[in-house]
Amino acid sequence: MSRSRRKTPIFGNASAPSEAAWKAKAARKLRHNVRQVLATTLDGDRFAGKRWDGVNPYDGPKDGKHWFGKADARWLRK
Repeated sequence: MSRSRRKTPIFGNASAPSEAAWKAKAARKLRHNVRQVLATTLDGDRFAGKRWDGVNPYDGPKDGKHWFGKADARWLRK
């Protein structure tokens, strides 16, 4: 991967390497809520749950992203 480069210079604002564990926990919480609603109601088509109902997206380890217009070449390496 010596020639692999990032195409757009957009980076996360925090020092956390990944949000994968946090997103998995949020998805588990949503699936739990869906199962509870489906168990208590007979009409499963009317579930109005959204992805961020259980968690606040701004509480994640990476709080947004930032565009670096003239990023250094070493930042763009994968």
